[in-house]
Amino acid sequence: MSIRATYALDEQTDQRIKHLAKTWRVSQAEVIRRSVQTAAELSRETLTPAQVVARYANDALPRNKQDTKRVIQSLRAMRHADDKRRAV
Repeated sequence: MSIRATYALDEQTDQRIKHLAKTWRVSQAEVIRRSVQTAAELSRETLTPAQVVARYANDALPRNKQDTKRVIQSLRAMRHADDKRRAV
C-alpha cells in the first residue's frame, strides 16, 4: 500500500533527488525510499560513546599500530582544519 505525503524541500535537495533519480534510473520516490532506508540502517549501527567505551574496555582495538597512527593523524588534521575554519 502506498502512502502519499507532501514535503517542503529546499531547491538544492530537490535538485539532488532529481539528479539521483536520473543517475539511478528510478523514480524520485525510489530515491527517497533508498535514502531513508540507508539512513535508518546507519543510525542502527551508530554506537553511543558509552557503548564504544564498553565495547573496547577489555578488548584490543580492531586495527594494527600503523592503522591507529593513520587514524590519529587524520583526526588531528580534521581538528586543525576545523580550528582554522572557526577562527575565520
